[in-house]
Amino acid sequence: MHRLLVTYPRPADPQRFLDYYTSRHVPLARTLPGLLACRYMQPQALGPGEAAHFLVFEADFESEAAMFAALGSPTGAQVAADVPNYSPGGATLMHYDVPPG
Repeated sequence: MHRLLVTYPRPADPQRFLDYYTSRHVPLARTLPGLLACRYMQPQALGPGEAAHFLVFEADFESEAAMFAALGSPTGAQVAADVPNYSPGGATLMHYDVPPG
């Protein structure tokens, strides 16, 4: 399995971000071709202060090739173009193989 990890910086208006993200962006992302599963969470810092990221999104695909095919699809382009609508600070994307077990 291959995982896409997306992190977002803390927005100026967290509630506006969450409202848009959960009602519009996540439903769109769930239509990515080849998507096996996805989830999002708001990380909490272990120590004092705020976590380095406001929100983290994970998307699982069968393979790296399947992930790149999804990102390069028309739906992938729509998902990418939607990010500025709720996250003016953008997003950071990374990916990795998930070992079995």
